[in-house]
Amino acid sequence: MKQFGWKADLRNPNLEIFIHLNDIYSVVGIPVFRVPLASRAYIKTAGLRSTIAWAMASLAEIKAGAFVLDPMCGLGTILLEAAKEWPDVYYVGADVSDSQLLGACDNLKAAGLQDKIELLKVSVIELPLPSESVDIIISDIPFGKKFKLGKDIKNILQEMERVLRVGGTIVLLLSEDHHRRLQDCERGGIPWNSKGSHTDEPGIEKCLNPGEKTDLSDTVSSSAETSGQGDLDKMPPFGSLVPVDRYGVSLGRTGAFICRYRKSPSSAASRLAAVSRFQSSQGSCTALKAVVSGSR
Repeated sequence: MKQFGWKADLRNPNLEIFIHLNDIYSVVGIPVFRVPLASRAYIKTAGLRSTIAWAMASLAEIKAGAFVLDPMCGLGTILLEAAKEWPDVYYVGADVSDSQLLGACDNLKAAGLQDKIELLKVSVIELPLPSESVDIIISDIPFGKKFKLGKDIKNILQEMERVLRVGGTIVLLLSEDHHRRLQDCERGGIPWNSKGSHTDEPGIEKCLNPGEKTDLSDTVSSSAETSGQGDLDKMPPFGSLVPVDRYGVSLGRTGAFICRYRKSPSSAASRLAAVSRFQSSQGSCTALKAVVSGSR
């Protein structure tokens, strides 16, 4: 820059250059227009940044004829971006907030997609859908700043797992805090849908709700812990949801992660087999009940 006499002005630049480097390649980008990429004429009420919503939909690998659900759709940005790019799909958005659904309805009308996307006022933890009926779930998990999750995060993930078909995909936008806690539980091999932990490590319920106490350690004997630990540690930490990949993204003043999961067909079988071996080794119905109390 010095050779050309250029001076960097980060607040009011004449030209922006984006460079992404990794071990394999480098990508250099120069904006052609000054209009933000996230700008959309059909977005009347702004919510999630449109570029983030499009990236999430792209990761979901949507195919024609699929059933795509956003169980916490808010203003409908994710579904709008998906429907614009992949029109031959059945889209459903759900939310419990009247104001959010009204805003989503306005956005759908402005985009001319009111006939492509169905909106429902229902709770994400009580979805009126049959088990394994949804192909793809894409959702922005509330960060807890504007909309509180409280202790519902475990129930939210369980309900998503329930309605998703085997082989289906979930793409979630997680705050740095939620992502860190889930990642800690991934490393520990702790099932998020268990009601407690059979070791001294916190389960996902405790990870996401630090104030809650788990009671499983009081039910399972120390000998049961020793014999069952090896098999249980091999199980996927999110029930039947297997982590595929994750991407860090910037939301301006804060960061977040787009995480993709796939529902595995073998997880339930492996869990039942492990529990069966655990029961045989202990001969205790009480211990078995404690281990499977959080399983489907």
